[in-house]
Amino acid sequence: MKSRIRTAVFVVAALLMILTGCGRRIDHELPENPIEFHTGTFVNPTESDDTYQSIEYKGRTYIGYGTLKGRIDGDDVGKCLGYIVQDGVAMKDVRFFLLNADPDANYLVQIFTDGFMNQPVFYRALDTSGKMIGTPRYIENLEYPYWK
Repeated sequence: MKSRIRTAVFVVAALLMILTGCGRRIDHELPENPIEFHTGTFVNPTESDDTYQSIEYKGRTYIGYGTLKGRIDGDDVGKCLGYIVQDGVAMKDVRFFLLNADPDANYLVQIFTDGFMNQPVFYRALDTSGKMIGTPRYIENLEYPYWK
């Protein structure tokens, strides 16, 4: 009887781990002095019809690069930097984070904290164009013209 109870407890625990995920939860908490990421527009210098929403971080310009391939959790996502401000409107539920696998901050991830239906968006620093940089395994390149 005791072995059946142990087995049942093990099965329930395994199912809970599968349903909730094995990794740490992403800490969506805003820092004490969050950065307001004001959006701009970047125009591809070789193709004037190719435009991107851009943000600035530590003197670098970032534009969209890719989306999520697989899943990420708190082990992948670093500290929250701040939130987006678009057309003068603060959108505090759309936040930017560092990535633990990218100590040079070549990528930032934009995460929507108000729901699970929005996929994370990965932004890449413009100064990395044409360079071989490490891209974390969970980033899927969307093949935007600027990055080709």
